[in-house]
Amino acid sequence: MSESTILELRQKNSSDVERNGIYKTTLDTAIQIEEGDQVNVKAIYLDTSESSAGLIHLEDDVEITMEMAMYIQNYKLDQRFTSHFGQESLELRQYVNMGNDVRSPFELGDNNIWWLAQHSENVSSTNWKVQKIKITIGDLSKGVDNYGGLTLHFNYVSTAPGAANLVYPLKIKSTRKQNLPPNGEYAINILSRGDGDGPFITLQEKLPQTGITSVTWEPYQQQVDPGETIFTLQRFPLNFTIGAGDYTPGELADIITENMANVELEGKVNDLYDDNASSTPILKTNWPAMSPFLTTILKNDAELQRKALTEGETIGQSFVNATDYIVDNGNDLTGTFYMEYNLTGMKGEYVAPNPANPADYNPPLDKYIGANEVALIFDENTNKLQFNLHFPIYVNESSSGSNDASPGVVYNGIDNNLPGVFSVPTGMPLRYSGVAFTRLEPTSFWENQLGFGDITITPEMNANLNYPISTSTPPTHNNSFTIKANNGEQITGAFPSLDVAVIKSETSFSTPPFSNISTTNPPLIEISNPAIWSVNSTKTYNNSIADEGYFIVDVSPNFNQNLIGEIGSSQSSKSTQSIVNRYYTQNSFTSDQGAGSISYTHSGAPQMLSEFQVRVLNPDRSIVKPSILQEKNTVFIEVIKPIKANTTQKSK
Repeated sequence: MSESTILELRQKNSSDVERNGIYKTTLDTAIQIEEGDQVNVKAIYLDTSESSAGLIHLEDDVEITMEMAMYIQNYKLDQRFTSHFGQESLELRQYVNMGNDVRSPFELGDNNIWWLAQHSENVSSTNWKVQKIKITIGDLSKGVDNYGGLTLHFNYVSTAPGAANLVYPLKIKSTRKQNLPPNGEYAINILSRGDGDGPFITLQEKLPQTGITSVTWEPYQQQVDPGETIFTLQRFPLNFTIGAGDYTPGELADIITENMANVELEGKVNDLYDDNASSTPILKTNWPAMSPFLTTILKNDAELQRKALTEGETIGQSFVNATDYIVDNGNDLTGTFYMEYNLTGMKGEYVAPNPANPADYNPPLDKYIGANEVALIFDENTNKLQFNLHFPIYVNESSSGSNDASPGVVYNGIDNNLPGVFSVPTGMPLRYSGVAFTRLEPTSFWENQLGFGDITITPEMNANLNYPISTSTPPTHNNSFTIKANNGEQITGAFPSLDVAVIKSETSFSTPPFSNISTTNPPLIEISNPAIWSVNSTKTYNNSIADEGYFIVDVSPNFNQNLIGEIGSSQSSKSTQSIVNRYYTQNSFTSDQGAGSISYTHSGAPQMLSEFQVRVLNPDRSIVKPSILQEKNTVFIEVIKPIKANTTQKSK
């Protein structure tokens, strides 16, 4: 007779994953192995569900939700413009809340990213600031050593006029139970509408989920005083449907790109402004781009002013320095400044059409914002999907005005009179403007199937911004936001390779003339650069056929056994082994029920089993390619202890 204990070694529960198929599991309770005990591989399930043909399987139609935020890179070429009426150059961008004489029209941009926002006065007495939430989890002592590995979605109502419904995604990474945050507190930093009792916040997920028993934010909510001006990141939604079926990564990329890259997505476009083009708001309904990925300064302002009329509030368009604004003296000024465009000057360029003299017509001055290079691409060299989401800087344009410029970079000159306020504007701007995702749903599609797990940005309402100018009395609440956005992770642009530092128009292949770059009229240095700093998925798709018929699954605890290979193979091992048939079909797992495993019987002094290292290997003991295995790999270990017979004789 014997008793059996089954141990589950699940990669999804591991906090120590080197790559798919190579991970470590620590038992919640160690097991003592004694003389005669057996340790077997009971069963193995390897996640090869999408590897046989590199296809992406959609069981049902998928309702896609994409939500974007827009930004500009504040470099020198968009700082000024010359009036159509022959007037002197005017300042296009105005740094409203920095006081007087901080930046003149002839000074340059700071080369930082500024996010498109709207600002309005808080007229409600029931708007709330929530800085944290508290999560209570259940008992983790019963064989569960890890917590997390999930995303909680909090629905709330924006404080901006129009009361849009927003989602705050709180990602909780998988962690050991002893590493949970103190008191279960997680920062969220949101502003939400509500009533006298609290904010309008709900959790999408149903409890309990992954051990969660309760979620609360009441101890951390605080009412926002009326009269404070609040800056809110603007968001632009897109929804479409992808039908059920099997798709190659390239086919799926083409479908998503077709839905993203339509310039007339929201209506027909035209190039003429009507007779009200200089009014506020402009009554024009058709614009050069009708897309949630690409808009213009005047189009966005017109939509905000129409919303303001409907809501009976005043709304301003603004750009907030919400990302990595560390200035020369080391001060972190992220989220504390904003700028506006000179809308009055831009609209003042308008001359209405004159049938008697068509040459008199002149449209208002307008500027694009967002991304025109919008695509999801499947790279056949890396077998990965990648997003491109920016508006390139175009260089080497001809004087004829033809549409022949190429993407590239320029050098942003130094012209900075207050280093304590502005970052030194050196280096190369990598894009004119761009977008970043604030929401991608469903999560199972974007993260699990496509591998875009950390691509979205989340604004944190954790900065004070003095409005309209710097004052000695800061706002009483955090009324501005910060955003973490990195090149190649959440935003895209030109790739700053070594090649772009070489000036190729010179016969000597010279360096950029930095000696002249601090003059009042620095030279314009343009370099063509087709390379893109894309956002790559973490998933590698397989397009090859397995060249051998099995996997070796190596499980290494703190006991030894020998697996001897053929003479000269150098393939001996001192760990528990199992041989798994490599036959698999689309959307299935490769499995083995212990038939190919080698059993171990313990002999000698007792030992404690507390940790297992799992490695899935090729027959030559090399590591399996990441395109073969996904993350849902599990090995079941069986520990068999013989029950000793009771040989004690009863006394007569």
